[in-house]
Amino acid sequence: MQKYLNSGLCDYTDIATSTIGHVIDDGHLPQIHAMNRVHHVVGKVRTVVLHSINATNLRQALIESTPGEVLVIDARKLKHRACWGEQRHRAAIFHQLAAVVVLGAITDITAIRNMKVPVFAQSVSCLTTRKEGESIVDFDQTIQFEHSCIDSGDIMIGDADGVFILKEDQAKQLLPKFQALQQDEQQKHSQFFSQNLIDDYYHFPERI
Repeated sequence: MQKYLNSGLCDYTDIATSTIGHVIDDGHLPQIHAMNRVHHVVGKVRTVVLHSINATNLRQALIESTPGEVLVIDARKLKHRACWGEQRHRAAIFHQLAAVVVLGAITDITAIRNMKVPVFAQSVSCLTTRKEGESIVDFDQTIQFEHSCIDSGDIMIGDADGVFILKEDQAKQLLPKFQALQQDEQQKHSQFFSQNLIDDYYHFPERI
């Protein structure tokens, strides 16, 4: 994904979501969790809103996506019905998306846990979309989620702790504060383990 990031996004490749969460609440997506293995991901958002059980037209978002984008899918109207599974995720990998964020449920969790490209969602469900009736899907619409307004072009930062979606101007303005805080945390980490054995604290110190 790194090669698809512009300079502004690259500045966020080392900024943890918990660092952002030390500073602001705005842009945090509550109850959205990593569903497969993810270290850290940054990308430009493209929004999709589902209005029907038939989600066939989701494929248009994948076809029109560009490498490094993050697809943010508002599936709340489907309630407990999953709109994303193994087959669609293969397409996301093929189109080189940076990540997928589902405001709703996903399915095929066993397969997805072993697949590339991070997926973030609210829940897992065996109840799924189906080809029933018209497929009504809106693209590039503002999504109101909790206290956040999500638009295409926003910046998504995600890791195992959660997801933030920031406006581009907001991300630029707050970056120095995030970088200073991240550097301070790293210095505290280095100072502590200059005097203590990391093996005494972590099972897998090479990953820390």
